Amino acid sequence: MSLPVSRGFAVTAICLAAIFGSALPGLAAEPRATLALENGWRFKQASGLTGVESGAFDDASWSKVAVPHTWNRIGNEGLERSPASNNVQGIGWYRLHFKTPVSPKNARYFLQFDGVGTIAQVWLNGTYLGKHAGAFARFRFDASAAIHPSGDNLLVVQADNSLAVPGSTTQDIVPLSGDFFMFGGIYRNVSLIVTNPVHVDMLDYGGPGVYARALKIEPASAEVKVSARLKNDGLAPVATLVETVIEDAAGKVVAKDSHSVTLASQPASVEAILNVAQPRLWQGIKAPYLYHATVTLRSPKGAILDRVTQPLGLRTMRFDADKGFFLNGEHLFLKGVGLHQDRPVKGWAVSRADQEQDLDILADLGANAVRMAHYQHDQPSYDAADAKGIVVWAEIPVVNKVSFDGAPASPALTANTRQQLTELIRQNFNHPSIAVWSIGNETDNTPSKVKGPSQAGALLKGLNALAHSEDPGRSTTLADCCEVGIPPQIGRTIEGIAPRDSVVGIADTVGYNRYFGWYNGKLGDFGPMLDQAHARHPQLPMSVSEYGVGAALTQHSDDPSGGVINSRGRPHPEEFQNLYHESAWSVLKARPYIWGVYVWNMFDFSSDARLEGDLTDVNDKGLVTADRHTYKDAFYFYRANWNAAPTLHLVGRRYADRPYGVVDVKAYSNAAEAKLWLNGKELGPARCEGGVCLWPSVHLGSGANDLRASAEISGKPVSDSLRWTFSGAPGIVRIKAGDNTGYTARDGSRYGSDLYFSGGEAQAVNVPVAQRFDHADLAAGAAAPASAPVQGNAGIAISSGDPRLYDSFREGDFSYRIPVPDGRYHVTILFQEPSASAAGERMFDVAVNGKAVLQGFDIFAAAGGKLKSTDRTFDAEAKDGTLSITFHGVKGKAVASAISVVRADEAQVSR
Repeated sequence: MSLPVSRGFAVTAICLAAIFGSALPGLAAEPRATLALENGWRFKQASGLTGVESGAFDDASWSKVAVPHTWNRIGNEGLERSPASNNVQGIGWYRLHFKTPVSPKNARYFLQFDGVGTIAQVWLNGTYLGKHAGAFARFRFDASAAIHPSGDNLLVVQADNSLAVPGSTTQDIVPLSGDFFMFGGIYRNVSLIVTNPVHVDMLDYGGPGVYARALKIEPASAEVKVSARLKNDGLAPVATLVETVIEDAAGKVVAKDSHSVTLASQPASVEAILNVAQPRLWQGIKAPYLYHATVTLRSPKGAILDRVTQPLGLRTMRFDADKGFFLNGEHLFLKGVGLHQDRPVKGWAVSRADQEQDLDILADLGANAVRMAHYQHDQPSYDAADAKGIVVWAEIPVVNKVSFDGAPASPALTANTRQQLTELIRQNFNHPSIAVWSIGNETDNTPSKVKGPSQAGALLKGLNALAHSEDPGRSTTLADCCEVGIPPQIGRTIEGIAPRDSVVGIADTVGYNRYFGWYNGKLGDFGPMLDQAHARHPQLPMSVSEYGVGAALTQHSDDPSGGVINSRGRPHPEEFQNLYHESAWSVLKARPYIWGVYVWNMFDFSSDARLEGDLTDVNDKGLVTADRHTYKDAFYFYRANWNAAPTLHLVGRRYADRPYGVVDVKAYSNAAEAKLWLNGKELGPARCEGGVCLWPSVHLGSGANDLRASAEISGKPVSDSLRWTFSGAPGIVRIKAGDNTGYTARDGSRYGSDLYFSGGEAQAVNVPVAQRFDHADLAAGAAAPASAPVQGNAGIAISSGDPRLYDSFREGDFSYRIPVPDGRYHVTILFQEPSASAAGERMFDVAVNGKAVLQGFDIFAAAGGKLKSTDRTFDAEAKDGTLSITFHGVKGKAVASAISVVRADEAQVSR
């Protein structure tokens, strides 16, 4: 029940007999009241203000806001930062007037903040209550001495999310850096909690004060220890009856204990050992059964003084270096995702419904685990994980580095990390979903300033010991950046000192953050790296704590393996994310020693260091967009592999306008096979292996093409459909070699991304655009006109003056088998010398349909220098629906920038 009070607040029922003189009919007397402080706040983002805590301060011009609230707005669609963005980090002020709920004369009052970014300083009625450093944990202040039990109260909060740099207010508060934006403000709930003088401790690092864990679980009985921290804020000792009960999911008491204790002014701890007969286990997504442990404090006359209820899940968890993770003695491969807490516009000020939706989407994916990165999340997220059976990796924000200069952590920063770890564990101790406490993420990403022990080593070892002291029943972990498989330059080597920390092995288990084929290396490096790490640490349980790539909804590739990857920029074709995850999952699922994997990330998230794909200030590695509206294709790949529910999803619906008439069609499904129809005509079945069903070389017709796939899964028919448009003609094929997304030239002719190739490597010209292109028919140093066509020997105009046609290329020995209708064609090949500094350094042969058309071709000599372009056109006959072009190096490697194939009878309408 809630009782309405002024300014939109709500107060839950509290010790009704004490407040009203007798209990109201039909209501149980509850010993606490909670007043939600949501509405009526005044806010101003400003530094340098004084006297804000005074009742005389005039805030009439300030903005009216509701809490949760953040002033920051960051992350948007498009290639430039939105004018609506606000990435200002610094001071924000909040003021609120509220009335105290009717309470007993000797009541105690506590202000609870579920999260303030990053430093909170709090005043009540002009009295300074204190400071909390850390953006992610719940904290409380005893407001009893400052509150006005009747009448108006003024609550003032200063929130400071200043960028962590040397000399800043946040220089000793983790995280010091990180690939996520630190939002400012009172971004989680605020409440006033009213208790009796005798109560469960409210100031135990924001924890519930009641902590339960199973000491032993057997089929016949589970032994559970319930500990409670108690406080008497009264003047005299009080004899108190402590009742401890465990209830099953239906509310039936299955175990109980009671004993008396006299509480004086010093905090006291009490323990009860209870036995639950025939225990039902918390078994993850299979059966997330929850008990509840309740501690009730009573006076000698039986009046309820306080009561706290916490979730209790009976389960065992262990890790094996060779066999992985075990839940209740049964092997369980943890299939998870990383999760950040922000949303567009809202930032971190998300609702309980938002948090529950995130776990619902994760469950629909088929994931059974989540890495709540890179910090402590709000309680509803852990509650939802408990209820849904999602196994949780929980962590503190020790991210990337522990100092600004590569030195070991300062005493102040060390103290802050220990505070944040203690808060994380005590506030979340009772969640059965949590499997590991993580003490750091990529702290080996920064070079050490000293030789020998790592700069983060001492800090992490202390945190590991603290985690075991706080919670002997759980394992620890950390996420490694660079120990195995990463080139030295990735760790930013500094000459004369160690390039990176040695942190693997400090925690009980380890996670590896690896992005082969994206930030470094190739897709094929993933498996060997994991095997090398396992051989290096044969006794250490190992997971993959991050892996993934970016994906833009509006950027697409005809063959994602055909172009250069621009991991930290643009474009990010969605199809490359598909290719990456298909490859990565095939590697990960085949290695039984891995205890868990975590796709990075479940959702796109805010990061003001990112200009990627088709977004700004957003990391676009999510399987789902930041607004939770669009599921990318890769989401369905994992759903087909992880979720037993029927899945059939045609891939590429956002790539609706197609440049090529002959394409592969792919679907993600957990069916054994699926059938495909094109414009109502059945094309036949395809077997679905590893969640992938493939129909190769499907011929699209000009104009609209309707595709429909169907399958039967577990006796149920499923189907999916999409429409593609082919705006070209079968007799015109233009390929931009080495490019991942294609390009429409200045003259309007459309070049698709690299396709139909075999061999060679995609490359890009890595020089400023202004220096890249000086076509052979232009004067040296002259600017290229809007169109500078060169006439090929077949009379076809090619936009050779268009620099974008030459900024990528395929290099090596390679060939193209281009599907076209039989007939006579004009084949034009666009060339540019990317690196040779003199004639004769690069020479190669070109053959069309096996006939040599260029021998010992030297681009440098033909074009007149490096980064100058030249084109060659040849006539050729396509037979059996194919035209082949072969490139072979004579001295050095062959290169080609683009290819245009136009049937002779379409040459005049070839744009």
